[in-house]
Amino acid sequence: MIIATAGHVDHGKTLLVKALTGISTDKLSEEISRGLTIELGFAYKNFGTHRLGFVDVPGHIRFIHNMLAGVGAVDYVLLVIAADDGPMPQTIEHLAIINELGISRGAIALTKIDRVSSARLTEVKRQIGELVSGTFLAEAAILPCSGINLDGIEALKAHLTGAAASLQSKLEPGHFRLAIDRIFTVKGAGLVVTGAVTSGRVAIGDELTLLAQGKTVRVRQIHRQNVNSDSAQAGDRCALNLASVNLSRQDVHRGDWLTSNPSLTGSHRVDVQVRVLKAERTALKHWTPVHIHSAAKHALGRIATLQDSKINPGETGFVQMVSDEPLFLCAGDRLILRDQGANRTIAGGLVIQMHSPQRGRNAPLRVAHLQKQVLAVSLTEKIAALLESTDHGILLSSLEAQLNRSISELTALIKENTDWVTINQTLITKKQLAALGQSLITQLRHWHSQHPNQYGIEVNRAVGFLPRQINFANDLLDILAKQKILKKTGALVAVKDFNIRLSDAAQVALDKVLPLLSQEPSKPPVLHDLAKITQIDPRQLEKILMECVKAGRLVRPVANRFYRPDAINSLKDLIIDNFSDRDFTVQEYRDAAGIGRNLAIELLEHFDRQGFTRRNGNFRQALPSKT
Repeated sequence: MIIATAGHVDHGKTLLVKALTGISTDKLSEEISRGLTIELGFAYKNFGTHRLGFVDVPGHIRFIHNMLAGVGAVDYVLLVIAADDGPMPQTIEHLAIINELGISRGAIALTKIDRVSSARLTEVKRQIGELVSGTFLAEAAILPCSGINLDGIEALKAHLTGAAASLQSKLEPGHFRLAIDRIFTVKGAGLVVTGAVTSGRVAIGDELTLLAQGKTVRVRQIHRQNVNSDSAQAGDRCALNLASVNLSRQDVHRGDWLTSNPSLTGSHRVDVQVRVLKAERTALKHWTPVHIHSAAKHALGRIATLQDSKINPGETGFVQMVSDEPLFLCAGDRLILRDQGANRTIAGGLVIQMHSPQRGRNAPLRVAHLQKQVLAVSLTEKIAALLESTDHGILLSSLEAQLNRSISELTALIKENTDWVTINQTLITKKQLAALGQSLITQLRHWHSQHPNQYGIEVNRAVGFLPRQINFANDLLDILAKQKILKKTGALVAVKDFNIRLSDAAQVALDKVLPLLSQEPSKPPVLHDLAKITQIDPRQLEKILMECVKAGRLVRPVANRFYRPDAINSLKDLIIDNFSDRDFTVQEYRDAAGIGRNLAIELLEHFDRQGFTRRNGNFRQALPSKT
């Protein structure tokens, strides 16, 4: 169990940890000389069969950013209050911080009891009761003790041991994430980072990504609760000895993340539900500059309110947090917001969604979707809420980043829901997919009404009728074609029941030409001969017959001849019937078709372009059908 201290400066946090563990967590010479904790301190001790880790945080307001880096992922909090002083300003702020971080277990250590009377103890207990009312410590034990004469220390140890015994494992399915709060090098070992494991599991030999650097690192050694270990998991504090190419101590910073999530990317805009502290004197207004604290990360940013121009003290509201630098967050992460001058904590926040848009961020429907995501409890409910917020599906990689769950876990869950479907790595509901298909059909019908004499629209233009965000446009066309709602011919697509209407001139010309093409279907007259017989200008005839080609009524496999579609199919069937089991030459095809050599070459080159045949030197082969 990992325990963090909290409380005002000089209330005996460091002395209390030493009394419990025998370890002084102040290591810096300045800390020792001034008797003032500046940096995070750590101590580990076996209490019976339970190993407890203590994170000793500074209590001075100047070092509250260090305090925030240490309490982001702990199991238990000891709020330390000196009996002589009672609750002080940093007692109040530290309590507000740990309450907003969602920590649910803790106790109050009432220190320095050797300095006060029993009447004073009674008064301070009353003050503490008022202070913690309405917080997670409202029903917590108050444990009087002294770090000097050690009164009450054994009772405190027993209490912490009992809390550790009742602690349930935090391990949940999901990617490993560790918030780095210390970086140093060890002679003979190299780079070491320490931090709290917020999710997942890591083992020696695992490859992780260092964010925001995007570098791949390998875990060489693990110290879990200051003991050599083969692995660590959510709820642990650990030190990881890392190996990587061209990675130095200067490349890593407090607040960086180590993760096994390959999809996690940084975001400057994050949707957050914030709760403004009751003690705040003024409302949190739109575009207020703030200090953002997330795990061990500290960044600057602004708050864009989404429901009103302000959020009053004690109230909750939705905001878009706009950070000066990318933040690597997941849904459910907790934040602390402090004022522009870093003088006080003003709000706590719950991360809802990353990569939120700049435009339309406060649309009422969008805010309603954020509310549903907050209310979602199970993983299935969270995915459903995310799907409801979009009309075009969500990439599995986006879900992986947002929810910090592996693709394989998400896929298994998706298979259990008959209302969902995955298409080209995108999760979408069947209802949404059907709506996209219907929208496409409606727009294609409109296009047909404006181009009644064209067989269909080019595929690359048809997909332009779909939202730009989707990456499965071609897949949707294929689905609609298999459902016989659309028909695809080459690079053209049309609604299945659409029948082309030729212009009057084209219909007249086609009626004249078809009998001529039927006389010798395998070698119809060339264009100029057709023009002479029909007495139509060659250029005009070519334009008219190309209209028939677009309508699917004719085929133009070579430059100067037009064929009936069934004639071309017969010439293809000839290849299948005679040469499906062996390669063949131009001469063999010429003889089989009863046509001239030049025409045979032109036809075979057309079939090559279609992917029906393939040339290999002087030979060709029929290719398997793609259907």
